[in-house]
Amino acid sequence: MKTSVAMTAFGNLFVSNVLVWSAARKKYEPIFLAWDTGASVTTISASALKILGYDLGGKKRDAIITASGRETVKVLTLDKIKIAAIELSNVEVRAHEFPRESFLVGVIGLNVMRDFDVNFVFSRGVVELTQN
Repeated sequence: MKTSVAMTAFGNLFVSNVLVWSAARKKYEPIFLAWDTGASVTTISASALKILGYDLGGKKRDAIITASGRETVKVLTLDKIKIAAIELSNVEVRAHEFPRESFLVGVIGLNVMRDFDVNFVFSRGVVELTQN
C-alpha cells in the first residue's frame, strides 16, 4: 500500500497531521507530529496523552537521549494511530514533555517509519509512505 500525507515546514521541522486514538473519547483526535529520523521511538507529550485518556501511572520506564540530555520517560502502547490512509495498531510510544520553546507535541520515530519506504518530497510538501 502506498499513500501520501501532507507535511508542513515548522521552522527546521516538518510536521504532519496524525490521528491518534483517544482512549477517553473512543474516536480519533488530530495532533501534529514532527517526522524525526533521529528518534528511535515515536514520542508524544505526556500531557497530550493524558488528555487523550491514556493512563501513565505505573508504566514501564525507559531512558532516551534528547537535545537536553538523558531523560527517563514512561513507555506505553497506543491503541491505534492513523497516518493518511494507513492505520497502525498497538504503537509503542514514549511519554515526554518537550521544551515549551519547541512547540512540539511529539515526533514520529523510526519504530513507525521502519515499516515503510519513506520518501520526503519537499517540492510537493508530502511524505510518501509505501508499506514494506
